[in-house]
Amino acid sequence: MSDFSFGKRIWTVLKISFPAAMYNLLGMVQGLVDMLFVGRISALSVAAVGVSMQYAGMLYAFMSLFYVGTNALVSRFFGAKEPEKAGLVSYNMFLFAVAFSVPLLLVGYFKSHILFHILGMSGEIEEIGSVYMKIYSFTIPILFAQGVLYSSLNAYGKTKIPFYIGVFGNVVNLVLDYVLILGAWGFPALGVAGVAYATAFTRLLEFFIYIYICFIKKEIHFVTRFSADLLRRALKVGFPTWMERMMTFPTYIVLSALVARYGTEALAGYQIGMRVEGIAFMPGVGFIVATMALTGKHLGAGSPEEAEKDALAATVAACAFMGTVGLAMFFFPVPLARVFTSDAATVEHAAEYLRIMGLSQIPLGIFFVMSGALRGAGDTRTTFVVNTVCIWLLRVLPAVVMVWMGISLFWIYLVAALESAVRAGLLVRVFMRGRWKSIAV
Repeated sequence: MSDFSFGKRIWTVLKISFPAAMYNLLGMVQGLVDMLFVGRISALSVAAVGVSMQYAGMLYAFMSLFYVGTNALVSRFFGAKEPEKAGLVSYNMFLFAVAFSVPLLLVGYFKSHILFHILGMSGEIEEIGSVYMKIYSFTIPILFAQGVLYSSLNAYGKTKIPFYIGVFGNVVNLVLDYVLILGAWGFPALGVAGVAYATAFTRLLEFFIYIYICFIKKEIHFVTRFSADLLRRALKVGFPTWMERMMTFPTYIVLSALVARYGTEALAGYQIGMRVEGIAFMPGVGFIVATMALTGKHLGAGSPEEAEKDALAATVAACAFMGTVGLAMFFFPVPLARVFTSDAATVEHAAEYLRIMGLSQIPLGIFFVMSGALRGAGDTRTTFVVNTVCIWLLRVLPAVVMVWMGISLFWIYLVAALESAVRAGLLVRVFMRGRWKSIAV
């Protein structure tokens, strides 16, 4: 691959990253569709399901333990042409993910009411939300096991397969939402229970497709034997990323609480701004997947210089895509915000957030690529330290001080944008030092 032109390298990155980005976008679309149907039931139902989805989102922090460890080792063994070890990693992580998820299932089913008490939700919201959580909890083992299969396919560069499955799942979920939530074609209207059943059935159907593709069609060459050593190595790589997600997830809650001090419209605008930015993040997520897979593959093949060249190509592509997104956020924030609300004050607050965060999209693109490259190399400790320290000390702490001093949200958002640039710069410095090239996983 050393004779690849720079343009061909970019094309290779895009072939892997685009389906991965679209797959993650499909996940967001599915959640939006669910909420649109729930909105036709009642405001209480929207609140209950919304809170439930926040807790469901925490599951993805737990799943990073398996995502990153699986991808880093499988891609490394794939590049080293050691398919047996790659298959052992996938199989052992698959089994461990299922075992790990069982306690989370039990908490979701038997203790869901406690989750609502923590946020001080009313009795009605707790009652409705618990119905959703009890049904949803049965999908947790499927979610974790499927995550390992998804990550293994990504490690081989087969990102199109999860994307196609995601498209099929979105169509099934849309139909089931219509049938089960509102009641159609002779089915009873199940309300909130209906959206949970729709999600559960869709997940189960997707899981069967993954099983067929990975185990029967053998897109992943599983080796069904226990390997304590490879399991330990995969978990060792994934653990810092898991800790990173667990320590940074609360920052979103803290920052929302701080913005709420400026009024309901400010908080609503902030939430809308983050939702728009979340959609804008999808190309970045794709570049993380691509650089993880390519970096691991090249290091496994003993070609760290190729990994470095692909990371550079990914950086150029990410800056082009994220920079375009940033321009749209900067120049057209009002139309973007009006997709979600018509309230003038809320739109103005959302537009302020989007204009400022539009300036940070190129640094974020660089950050995504550097994070993917370092994680693909197994250097998850560095990303854990840099991300956790920067977010808490350079974003949250200044926001606390500025809220206490009564400084306007403009400056709080500007500091957040600058923090993204600092974080990207630190990861670039780590990457250029090259220690990641010799990390053993």
